[in-house]
Amino acid sequence: MSEATQRQAPSQRRTRRALILLVAGAVALAAGVGAVWRDARMGAVPEVSGPVLPGWAERAGEARMIEITGPDAVFLMERDGQGWSMPSRGGYPVRAERIAELDAALAALRFEQAMTRDPDLFGRLGVDDPGQGGRGVRIAVLDGQGDRLAELVAGDARDGGVYVRPAGAARAYAASGSMPDLDDPGRWLGLDFMNIDPARVAAAGTDPETGPSFTLEKTAPAARDFALTGPEGWRLITGGAGNGVAVAGARVRFRDVRPSGEVSGPVVARHVGRTFDGLDYAYAFRRDNGCIWAEIEVRATDMDTAGEARLIANASQGWVFEVSEDAYERMTRPLGAMAERARDVD
Repeated sequence: MSEATQRQAPSQRRTRRALILLVAGAVALAAGVGAVWRDARMGAVPEVSGPVLPGWAERAGEARMIEITGPDAVFLMERDGQGWSMPSRGGYPVRAERIAELDAALAALRFEQAMTRDPDLFGRLGVDDPGQGGRGVRIAVLDGQGDRLAELVAGDARDGGVYVRPAGAARAYAASGSMPDLDDPGRWLGLDFMNIDPARVAAAGTDPETGPSFTLEKTAPAARDFALTGPEGWRLITGGAGNGVAVAGARVRFRDVRPSGEVSGPVVARHVGRTFDGLDYAYAFRRDNGCIWAEIEVRATDMDTAGEARLIANASQGWVFEVSEDAYERMTRPLGAMAERARDVD
């Protein structure tokens, strides 16, 4: 150690060491990123072009099954004479527009650049196998005989495209195009059908697990707050204390779905709502196997909302839907959490 170094204060020496470590880390990161691109050019075909799935447009109509394997979800979709459905959810219908979106995405994928062939680097692009703990999403499309029409691992989005690794390929690629959110079953199933504008809600009622039942009403669409109209002897802590509960059932994205007969147990709470333009909806909540499930009923009291009521009924009749703890709390909040007993004034 030099005399000058010995004379440095401890804080100066710590700062110097920190800078050395920072520079070393930056060099290592650059080397890792560079390895992905360097490997893309070593031993690769100089020009990579053409569709990722040649002939997809001609064969897409043969599809009968779609297998999705993600880091946190594995599920199958099947096609019959009625359309696409998900067997693991009791045959609940898959949204036709989601299938069309996938079809268009697969048809549009085109190779732009050969990337790494090192499996240890696949994770940097998100194309490592989800079945082995990777974060990519594997999609396989099969025909009626079980033959694979298409299979690839979709990775991270990139500027103007996405990283992919076709089935059996030892190399990853950069492709133009994009992929939809593949590994969310709820998105395929369209579990966001309860999508009523909260500004339309005129009244709501809740029968919570604990405490008295209560009702909240708004005098007009332009009114700011819901008023507590029952039970007698209670008043809201603040003017807007009931607003969140009143509109909580209007717009809900469910987490899962099962046939009604698969969920048992008594009803533990209820929530109902009514819109100014004549749409009534009701939730009955059950607890089963650690989850909260809701049965939904809807009806129109005005011709203007008959079509909307029919769409919701078609999506919900005969099924129960898993509700998040947060959504359940908002719809069934006890009266004591937002109101107090009124006291007589002498």
